[in-house]
Amino acid sequence: MEFFQCIEGRRSYRAFLEKDVDRAVLKKVMGAANRSPSYRNSQPWEVFIVAGEKRDRLAERLTRAAISGETPSSALPTPKEWPGALSKRMEEHTLLRLRAIGIDPDDEGKVRESGLRNYRFYDAPCAIFVGMHGPLAYWSVYDLGSFVHGILLSLEAQGLGGCPQASVTRYGNIIKEELSIPEEIEIIIAISVGYPDPDAPVNAYKSKRREEAEFVRWYGL
Repeated sequence: MEFFQCIEGRRSYRAFLEKDVDRAVLKKVMGAANRSPSYRNSQPWEVFIVAGEKRDRLAERLTRAAISGETPSSALPTPKEWPGALSKRMEEHTLLRLRAIGIDPDDEGKVRESGLRNYRFYDAPCAIFVGMHGPLAYWSVYDLGSFVHGILLSLEAQGLGGCPQASVTRYGNIIKEELSIPEEIEIIIAISVGYPDPDAPVNAYKSKRREEAEFVRWYGL
């Protein structure tokens, strides 16, 4: 796949085919993402990949926790508020995505059910968790973002799709317990992975982006 086509074609997929992901393909993805830059080559990422029965059991536990309102244990707390422009874009994105799959944003039941699909990894056959040793350092969290972007682009290049998910990591304690992850590792983000379902309406949705002129300032060019 041509480089810019890969970047511009990438999106967050939320519906997948019932087709397993081969370990060899994921190893290739991990090898490519591992070339991501990091502060002083610290390479802070730790990766945990789950599929099969273990994935199913984890999804069941996470869903139960979300339904019951279990107290979150996220390593990165959700900000109490966002700057106005960012908040507006987030709200618009949520409304457009719900309408794209035929859900009335005012229908609280359907909105909640849609949100619960997060914890089932959108029925993807595989989930990737990316973490790092605590205590958290700003530079290392930034490095993880670069690494995760590398994963997402590599998945796209391999004909796979991924959806980065923050909601799932609200229950990092459950993830760590199920996968026997050392206590000193903080789970930062999850990625649902599989072959995208081309017929699913949710996969036709592509989030909007600002025009370059809105965020780039030029000096001397």
